[in-house]
Amino acid sequence: MANGLTIGAHRAHIALSELKVPFEEEIIDLRVPRTAEYLKVNPRGLVPSLAVDDEVITESAVVSAFLTDAFPSHLVPTSSEPNGALRRARIAFFADTFMTKVNVNTYPLIKAATDEERATLTQKTVDAVVKEVEPLLANAGPFFGGSDKLTLAEVR
Repeated sequence: MANGLTIGAHRAHIALSELKVPFEEEIIDLRVPRTAEYLKVNPRGLVPSLAVDDEVITESAVVSAFLTDAFPSHLVPTSSEPNGALRRARIAFFADTFMTKVNVNTYPLIKAATDEERATLTQKTVDAVVKEVEPLLANAGPFFGGSDKLTLAEVR
């Protein structure tokens, strides 16, 4: 366990890699019940689980936010930087909008039983992107907020 960190899950993995934080990755097979050993780390059995000293942080968005707070970088400004708190709020709002307006359709779309149901859900997803997400990307390029590097908006 390098630097007291162990982790799993893509968003957290991307944040760790982008931050160049050494870590030990443990792959958890989500198709099988969690081992008793893993449930001691995270009783909910979810991934990722980030172990920092004697504390465990879970949920990929929370883990990613923790990492950007613990290891300041280009991913997100600190709250004390000029406009830092506002930029952090915009990134959080973008991530929340994507998850609650677009990503919420993913599971029902995968489970759709008919072509008609898939078409309806696909259109609902496209409509949500156009209405809710595209306006938030007006100044994006190549990354969120016009950044020339990956930001926490892309990670989350």
